Amino acid sequence: MINAAMKNTAKALLVSSTLAVTTMASAALPSQWQLDDSHTRVGFSVEHMGFSTVMGHFSDVEGTVQFDLKNPNQAQLNFVIDTDSIDTAWKARDEHLKTDEFFNVEKYPTMSFKSTQVNFINPQQAKVTGDFTLLGQTKPVTLNLTLKKVANSPMTNEPVIGFRATGTIDRTAYGMDAYSQGVTTSVPIQIDGELVEKKAK
Repeated sequence: MINAAMKNTAKALLVSSTLAVTTMASAALPSQWQLDDSHTRVGFSVEHMGFSTVMGHFSDVEGTVQFDLKNPNQAQLNFVIDTDSIDTAWKARDEHLKTDEFFNVEKYPTMSFKSTQVNFINPQQAKVTGDFTLLGQTKPVTLNLTLKKVANSPMTNEPVIGFRATGTIDRTAYGMDAYSQGVTTSVPIQIDGELVEKKAK
């Protein structure tokens, strides 16, 4: 009984959210978006020798998105991340991660993702494939994208798109193979953020 009720509730929420996104699609929304820095986080985690999970994030991220809810599969995403902004809550580890054993921030100050294909499965979920560049090497990566909410902000009355993107990166494919016997090489990533209308400079 409880499981059935929970499933029905989850189904109702999905239908409600889908209807909201579909309704917003008919509204006059901008097609040029940018990341809201104050509500965006690029996070990752690695397993440390089987003992613990180390989590971190990058605090300096820039991104622009071309997205029209009426033509969602034509969306284009472009994110650039400052590798020097890595934060794992321990300064000594962060400094080590910035060396040439890992991110080599002096030689490669940024990493980036640029979409090449977007395929919406339903109004809220999509597969986004793109070119991910790290340590000067570019490889294809696919992210699972979820539109969490598309609505006007009650604070600014401006349109906002809330989203989450998840995926996994094999760091050794980019030449980052240090300590691969103790630190996992398959790295889950999660991007939580908000998109706001891109303002003309």
